[in-house]
Amino acid sequence: VRPMCRDTLLLNFAARDTLVAFGPNSFGDYMTSVGTGQFMLLIYKYWKDYDFFKSSAFDEELEGRGFTDDVKLDNYRYRNDGKELWEAYGIFATQYVDECYQNDTEVRGDAVLQLWAHETTAEDRAFISGFPKRFESKPQLARTLQTLFWICSGFHAAVNFPQYDYYAYQGNKPLGMRKSFEQWKSAKGSERWMFEEAMPNLESAQKAATTVQLLTLPSKNTIMDLDNNFSVRGKSAYGTFKKNMNRIANHIELRTKEDERTGEPKYEYL
Repeated sequence: VRPMCRDTLLLNFAARDTLVAFGPNSFGDYMTSVGTGQFMLLIYKYWKDYDFFKSSAFDEELEGRGFTDDVKLDNYRYRNDGKELWEAYGIFATQYVDECYQNDTEVRGDAVLQLWAHETTAEDRAFISGFPKRFESKPQLARTLQTLFWICSGFHAAVNFPQYDYYAYQGNKPLGMRKSFEQWKSAKGSERWMFEEAMPNLESAQKAATTVQLLTLPSKNTIMDLDNNFSVRGKSAYGTFKKNMNRIANHIELRTKEDERTGEPKYEYL
């Protein structure tokens, strides 16, 4: 799991002391309309109902939002690309677990594995709802790994990388407004008033653009460069995984070229 989490964990840990830190010069308070306190309320509301598999496993998360297999949306690129990635991670996780354990009895008897389950679910530790409290079988362990791999890659990419397209140009989606729409109504404001009085000033716009640019910089450490981590155990599983990923990448690249030719919007976040 560790090589799959590189940079992603650091990024989220650093955000605690920067983007969502409390204080007189809190980024969330002076750069956004929502504010740091409201960030925390939104996160708490989400976390209160969070379930590891229902909220984060690709198939269950989509189903929870109504996108079941019978819902036909041919151009839903996140679902189409995500499904291919999700299945590739499932194959990798299953083959890796097969290399490590002969049967379910070995899984149940792995003390270190069970300590990980305890640390992740205990109330005085991570306390992640829905995460297995004990690992009882190889398929259960493989699905857990598949979900973790997805969270740190495809899921994170789909949420993170669109930020630049949405927020870099403040006229499109400003992080914060200097005045509210209620003030606009009372002032009988015009479009000119909105840009001169309410939209972020130049300094704030520059900070917002710089912030989302930093947040969306591609990592130098990718899931395609982990051969040293699987040089012995997992070598075969990782080799198959890389072949599947190259196939998926080629498919997306060909589709992107076709989109450019026909004038269709591109989807390259995954």
